[in-house]
Amino acid sequence: MSKLYNRVANALALSLILPFAAGTVHAAEPSKAAGLSAETPVEKAVPPPTIDTDKDGKADAWDRDANGIPDAWDVNGDGKPDLFDDNGDGKPDDKKPSLPPAEVVKPEQ
Repeated sequence: MSKLYNRVANALALSLILPFAAGTVHAAEPSKAAGLSAETPVEKAVPPPTIDTDKDGKADAWDRDANGIPDAWDVNGDGKPDLFDDNGDGKPDDKKPSLPPAEVVKPEQ
């Protein structure tokens, strides 16, 4: 009886272990299990633009806060927002704020 018990136990153990050893069953990835993604928010599925701001017949802007004013624009036509309005004035924010004239450093001669 102990030989039969050992054979059944070995067969059961092998049937559970072999799929993992063969690579047919994969353990859950930690980032997916935690709900985290390596993609940046822009790289995730971006909904298509809904507002045509340049009147060419193609939508090129998004209203991210649903107030009726566009606040993200696609300038290069790739379907992803390139310019953003984070201060709420309805126009794209400057990419680099310019320095006031008093703070401009002139090179020494």
